[in-house]
Amino acid sequence: MKVALAVIVLALFAGTADAAQKQCVGAAARDPEKMCVDDSKRVTPTPDEALITPNVACARGDLADSCTYGSHVPLATVALVGDSHAGHWRAGMDALAKSRRWRVVEFARPHCPFSYSEPAPTEAGASDCVAYNQRVVAWLAEHPDVASVFVSNNARLPMAEKGMGYKVQGHVAALRALPPSVTRVFVLRDTPTARVSTPDCIRRAVRRKLTPGTQCAIPRGRALVTDATAVAAQQLGRTVIDLTPFFCSTKQCFPVVGGVLVHKDQDHLTQNFSRTLGPYIGRAVDKAP
Repeated sequence: MKVALAVIVLALFAGTADAAQKQCVGAAARDPEKMCVDDSKRVTPTPDEALITPNVACARGDLADSCTYGSHVPLATVALVGDSHAGHWRAGMDALAKSRRWRVVEFARPHCPFSYSEPAPTEAGASDCVAYNQRVVAWLAEHPDVASVFVSNNARLPMAEKGMGYKVQGHVAALRALPPSVTRVFVLRDTPTARVSTPDCIRRAVRRKLTPGTQCAIPRGRALVTDATAVAAQQLGRTVIDLTPFFCSTKQCFPVVGGVLVHKDQDHLTQNFSRTLGPYIGRAVDKAP
């Protein structure tokens, strides 16, 4: 009887462990509220697949470089603004929007952060960037039903003037320009970056049946830089959603998390990993004041 009971207990424990392992996909593998062990040797998508996988589809919006997605029967509309580092949150925002019946209007113009400071002249469309953001602000004023705005920018984007002060000043000005109808602002802190050599490192690790997430990890100080948009948001008392713990430990950042490839290139998320971050964006929104 005791032997049979022990077998049952072990079986139940194994079932619980298996269930936990099944939840360890993507960002969930670094969720402190889950019992996960992130030692996967699989990688989805592969680095080669990621390069040719398009972003989540979206319908054309009212302004250039804008589009809409999310619930087909929305209860609310939210906006996502910024440069291409706003766009790479699309899969996560889409997952969140569908779960909460939101419609997302995205204004993600490449090389054009949501800022009233100008990008460097070497960046495509730099001369029209501030004017474009003013048009986005005007659109928001014309649509007072959009009360929540998410903002994310490329923290490494070269600007017209060097120095953190110029960057922060532009972000502060843009955030202050948002109309009174926007009552909640959430800044998604910019994500860590990978190395040029990271895809080859991952391929070698997979061939050798090693764990690519740890084998190809990047020092946190190299992968993560100060985000001027987050600094500006903190100065204004806006909410910063910092999901860095889902990418990094205190010392390293991981290019594969929970078996999912994090970056499609050096600094843009795969839609696969972005999608797994959707619940954690929602968790941060729920905890915000």
